[in-house]
Amino acid sequence: MSMNERNKKAVITLVIGLILNIALGASKLAVGLLADSASVSSDAFNNLSDAAVSVVTIIAVALAARAADYDHPYGHGRYEYIATFILGAVIVAVGVEVLIGGIERAVEPVDVDFDTAVWATLGVSVGVKGFMAVFYTISGRKSGSDAIKAAAVDSMSDAFVTTVVLCCALAEKFTGAHIDGYVSIAVAVVILVFAFRILKNVVSRLLGSRPDPELVAKVKAALAQSDKVLSAHDLVINDYGANNKIAEVDAVFPAEMSFVEVHAECDAIERRVLEETGVRLSVHADPLVTDDPRLTELCARLDEMLGPFGATAHEVAIDECKKTVRLDITLSDGGAPLGEIRALVEAETRRVTGCGAEIGIDYI
Repeated sequence: MSMNERNKKAVITLVIGLILNIALGASKLAVGLLADSASVSSDAFNNLSDAAVSVVTIIAVALAARAADYDHPYGHGRYEYIATFILGAVIVAVGVEVLIGGIERAVEPVDVDFDTAVWATLGVSVGVKGFMAVFYTISGRKSGSDAIKAAAVDSMSDAFVTTVVLCCALAEKFTGAHIDGYVSIAVAVVILVFAFRILKNVVSRLLGSRPDPELVAKVKAALAQSDKVLSAHDLVINDYGANNKIAEVDAVFPAEMSFVEVHAECDAIERRVLEETGVRLSVHADPLVTDDPRLTELCARLDEMLGPFGATAHEVAIDECKKTVRLDITLSDGGAPLGEIRALVEAETRRVTGCGAEIGIDYI
């Protein structure tokens, strides 16, 4: 199985994290058991669970590098999202286990013996986890890997959790208060919050969330470079992995352009978008009659009317036989007053053209 440069770097990053998590988890578990500290042991299990998930993630990233085949024509990039989901699910399980242990220790507190080894281990752990968070964040931005970005979030939460445990150790040593169980509960809550954030993000990706606004802006900027495209709408970007985006868009061309000219321009746009954004775009051409004064006036009025609602009109065409104007309205805000928009468009269409309106609604 061959891997591209992005996946190789992602695997190397995750292997480094795996080694660090095993070392941290083992050392914390040892001192946690010796000190009989629920909070330190809980933090240790958190690190060891991270190590186990790292193994799954490494395998998933390697599988995601597989080329497209007959059964999977869009590639295997979503393996990475599945690994991220597994990571979130395991962290939830660890959080629940830590929560149960913390409640038991809060109900029946015991004296905890924090010695030099505990202080040293916790202090080093905070530094290492902070380093890992920065390391994962930089690598995740460069590679675009959701799995590494999730690992960065997890490392940040680990650094916070270990800091809380360290504060707990200091408080118990100098006050004698039995807060070990309560701190363990707090650790569990933090773990669960971060886990649910990871799960929410990856489930949204798998279901098909709105694309990254920055990527949308780049694609639209590449489209805008064409002096033959009057406007573009209905941009859909399908996510099949961090570096595998397949998109389609409707581009409006003057109706008087020849089929050969339109086809050549669509090809040029698709190549430019691929080169500038890495997105494989398919352009669907919509003709617009530019020498009909009624359409010109109606389109101008619709743009003016719909602008305040964050909406646009497109595919405006007059059906002389049915005496209707067919058009689609794209809503960028799900809370836009649809009834009011319909009424305004219908009234303006009848005023300008003397025809009724057949309105379709898009949310993309």
